[in-house]
Amino acid sequence: MATNDFDLLIVGTGPAGCTLALMLAGKGIRIGIIEKDVFPRQKICGDALSGKVLNVMKRFPGEVYSDFLRSTGKIPSWGICFTSPNGHTIDVPFLISRDAAQPAPGYICRRNDFDHFMSGRLKSLPDVQVFQGEQVHQVVIQKEYVAAYTQSHEFRGRIIAGADGVHSVVRKDLLQDQGDKKHFCVGIRGYYENVTGLHPDNFLELLFLKNLLPGYFWIFPSTGGLVNAGLSMMQSEISTRKESLIRILNDLITSHPLIAPRFSKAKPVVKPQAHMLPLATNHLNRSGNRFILLGDAAFLVDPFTGEGIGNAMASGEIAAEILQENFRTGDFSAEALGAYDVRLRQRFSQEFRTMSTLRRLAGSSQLFNLVIDKARNNDVVRELLTAMFTNENLRKELTRPAFYAGLLFR
Repeated sequence: MATNDFDLLIVGTGPAGCTLALMLAGKGIRIGIIEKDVFPRQKICGDALSGKVLNVMKRFPGEVYSDFLRSTGKIPSWGICFTSPNGHTIDVPFLISRDAAQPAPGYICRRNDFDHFMSGRLKSLPDVQVFQGEQVHQVVIQKEYVAAYTQSHEFRGRIIAGADGVHSVVRKDLLQDQGDKKHFCVGIRGYYENVTGLHPDNFLELLFLKNLLPGYFWIFPSTGGLVNAGLSMMQSEISTRKESLIRILNDLITSHPLIAPRFSKAKPVVKPQAHMLPLATNHLNRSGNRFILLGDAAFLVDPFTGEGIGNAMASGEIAAEILQENFRTGDFSAEALGAYDVRLRQRFSQEFRTMSTLRRLAGSSQLFNLVIDKARNNDVVRELLTAMFTNENLRKELTRPAFYAGLLFR
């Protein structure tokens, strides 16, 4: 079995793993990236890239952000359309005032295209070597290094970063934690042509239907005139209902009064596929002796919106900042790497608490109806909702009972 030695091993070349490598490139750290697939590859996703994604990309060294803006295979999105359980809708733009000269605040890009773009940035990086088509099946901590084993190779590093997704081998072998089902949401999506009624500014549509709460049905415009449509539901709820997601999806598309008319002439272009989403409600350790976890492997998916890409890239950026100090000192102990967990909590704890509360509140159709109805008929409430959605500090207002009581008098 061939052996490859590096300073840092990264398992997975999704957004989290690519971000970590991009941020550490040129720092004198030899990086080996192990990827089970060969790119371009298919990846089940909603395909939405939020402002979080773009903000991290702006901090990448070189021309990555500029290259992305110049790239094809994406469309701009300027907001979100919410539909409440009573069937009322409201448009929530990402920006209250819009400057046409500026790039869009969000984009829709098929995940296989985005991952291919990101992984392509790794090819010319100094001290970075990518091994595609190598499935890691075991990770072992030794005294002076950590080893990752594939069928034909042993990879060694001073530390390993698990960016290998929801079913992370790094997490399973080194943390012995694959998570309780109450921390998982399941999403199913398909691509369709000839869907009608799309927003002219490519708003993302989230329909909070009563029988899906606190999950939702989504309709996202995609490239080539297609639509990415699907639904999300808690895994625990699926187990209780004992009904297949594909059947629920097809029933909504063919029978729901708000959805079926828009899909009356639609045709699926791919078979709908499901994927597990590890929610940030799981408060596990995300580091230990000679390892850290990133992205989905670290349970960083937004509990309310289901966003994972932006949080994954943020975790890669934070890890890069922390690991530079670890490589300077040569200390990769659990105590030293605990700084990574601290930084993650500082960055995400308040946001995740807020979004977890919103997920619970979304289970109440009465509250959801109240917010949407007031925003539809009151400019002040509508602008407040827009500001809350884009401002993490203001978003906390949505978790306060006083906010909903105040809506009754607006």
